[in-house]
Amino acid sequence: MAVSRETPELNYIVLTGRMIEKGELKTSSYGMFVIRFKLENSSSYSVGSSEEGKKTYVISVEAWGNLAETIDRSITNGTFVLLEGSLVSRSYEDRSKGLHYRMIVKATDVMALGSGS
Repeated sequence: MAVSRETPELNYIVLTGRMIEKGELKTSSYGMFVIRFKLENSSSYSVGSSEEGKKTYVISVEAWGNLAETIDRSITNGTFVLLEGSLVSRSYEDRSKGLHYRMIVKATDVMALGSGS
């Protein structure tokens, strides 16, 4: 499949899962609210005609501004949520000056679908 240079790139993610490890609401160095949490997302798959398996993914998420405040006030650990956002790369340098990258989801909307269990 050939993709022309005029084709726009798309970075849009929709996930459902349980919110776990919700962090504290913090203020960034720019004065904006930020909250970080993890989303546990599971999917089922078949391993033949009769076997089924389940794979669970833990995804790092951050939310900024008013969304961060809303999440802090109204969503608790264990809540099943629908999340929309984009994939972003973060880099950091370790003590030995090695550069590392990690991918996270930057949430643009988070909606509670069910209570924590």
